[in-house]
Amino acid sequence: MMGNMMRKTLFGLALLFCAGATAQVELSLTPPRFEGADAQHFMRRLVGEFERIAAAREIPAAELSPRVCMAFVVDTLGGTSQWRLCDNTSSGEDRCDLAPATDATRAALEEAFSGLGGWQPAEDALGCKTDYTMRLTVRLPVEKLARSQEVEPLLFQGEDPEASFPKWVRERVRYEERFAGVTGTVRVHFYVEPDGRITGEKVLETPDERLSWQVIRAVRTSRGQWTPRKIRGVPQRTAWEFRCDYPESGVR
Repeated sequence: MMGNMMRKTLFGLALLFCAGATAQVELSLTPPRFEGADAQHFMRRLVGEFERIAAAREIPAAELSPRVCMAFVVDTLGGTSQWRLCDNTSSGEDRCDLAPATDATRAALEEAFSGLGGWQPAEDALGCKTDYTMRLTVRLPVEKLARSQEVEPLLFQGEDPEASFPKWVRERVRYEERFAGVTGTVRVHFYVEPDGRITGEKVLETPDERLSWQVIRAVRTSRGQWTPRKIRGVPQRTAWEFRCDYPESGVR
């Protein structure tokens, strides 16, 4: 009888020890590492990939969410699964105070995530690898993308050249009697340089070389009246093309 009681006591102590060890292990998990570094390194890589994808796809910044929460599992082999975005419609531990991300954000972020490998699994206090659920809040570079997309349009005399430039040319091209029998289209291509100069004038189509020369002459005298197109405040070289229909339509 005494022997049985001793065995039961020892067995109970063993269970208590194991339970205590298990609790200690759960409290002593070492989180997964990414490329030998912590989760901050992963988030920097993720944000960089997201920015590259969004820029390549030319996704308007207005269609992107500035802040997201994401969750995924890093397994014992360093693989990832169960990737998802968390928001105020999620349940359980995935629920957070963020509004659901836009479809464009979700698509770009999922592609960015899928291209990143290099996780080392989590370990418990005994050095055993274990599955681990990561939940990260990430701030996306939406403002930076918005700045890169800021484009100031090409202007002629402070207005849209589609309307202002043809009218200006019409007043300077003399459709004289010598062209009375000429009908057709004059198409001209040129560049507005960052400093407002006009270069690369080229006639693409003309019914009469003398008439196209009048158009080219007018184009050249427009120097200094153009405001170059700008990206992020930097003037850009811009190609421009317009056409002149003769005789009925005038210039357009």
